[in-house]
Amino acid sequence: MYDASTAEAVRIQYGGSMNAGNAAELLSKPDIDGGLIGGASLKPDFGTIVNYNK
Repeated sequence: MYDASTAEAVRIQYGGSMNAGNAAELLSKPDIDGGLIGGASLKPDFGTIVNYNK
């Protein structure tokens, strides 16, 4: 429906149960640009998610 440059300009934020245990795997996917963190932000290992570098 859209061209490649439009698709590349769209940012995808994963919003389904991202936590310290699965963040690296999810954020390493080429089409996931970030995450919307819910309950995991209240846990001590939240820094693992924040400090992840692609």
